[in-house]
This record gives sequence, C-alpha cells and structure tokens, in this order.
Amino acid sequence: MQSIVAERAERLSKHRAIAAIIMGTILAATQTQRMDASGAGPITWIITGVVVAIFLLWASGLFRNTALRGILNDEGSDVSRRRSLMIGFWNMLATAVVCYILTYVKDYGPRDAIQIIMSVGICSALISFGVAERVSARQ
Repeated sequence: MQSIVAERAERLSKHRAIAAIIMGTILAATQTQRMDASGAGPITWIITGVVVAIFLLWASGLFRNTALRGILNDEGSDVSRRRSLMIGFWNMLATAVVCYILTYVKDYGPRDAIQIIMSVGICSALISFGVAERVSARQ
C-alpha cells in the first residue's frame, strides 16, 4: 500500500512541477495581453485569482488523503516553496522600483503598476517553484 501511495505522490509531484511552470507562463502571457490604455480590468484580476486559487488547491493536495499529502509536502517541497516565495518577493520589489523609475518617463495609473508588480511576483514564484521541483525530482 505504501509503495502505491509513494508512486502516486511521485507522479503527482512531477505533474505539479510541470503545472506550475505552465500556469506561470500562461499567467504572464494573459497579463501582458490584458494591459490596455484603461489599465487592468476586472477580467485580468479574475484570471489572476483563478490561476492562483486553482494551483494552491490542487498543488497542496488538500483533497487528497493525509498519507499522500504528507509525501507531497515533504522537506524538499517546503524548501522549494520558500525559495520560490523569496524569489517572487524580491522580483516584486525590483519591479516596484522599476515602475517608480518609469513614472518619470511615462505617466500610468496605479492599477497598471499593481498589475505589473503582482504579475511579475506570482509568475516568477510559480515558475521558480516548478523548476526547483523538476530539478529535485531528477536528483
């Protein structure tokens, strides 16, 4: 029984890593397409929220049994998660600085800046988590 759970957890962690990379890339693509002259619209925020909610609910193993969830969220995943959150945080800070500097060149609204900062942070966190999980799965 334990071997079946371990094999299933390994397969799900591989799928989770690939899904994180794909979702981060799709989110980046949709966010850049949604930028227009009037700023970030409600569709953009709905897409962002749905992508993040789907990934968090599915990837955490919330609806799985406790043994499988324990294997999915091991120490390696915790390290990858913390590292990706750190990368997302620092990328958001760097993006905020860039947005501030760009206000001297081009005038844009706070919605645009917030959308850019959030998109960069979430996308970089998702992609870095997926890459870290793929690397740790190969070792």
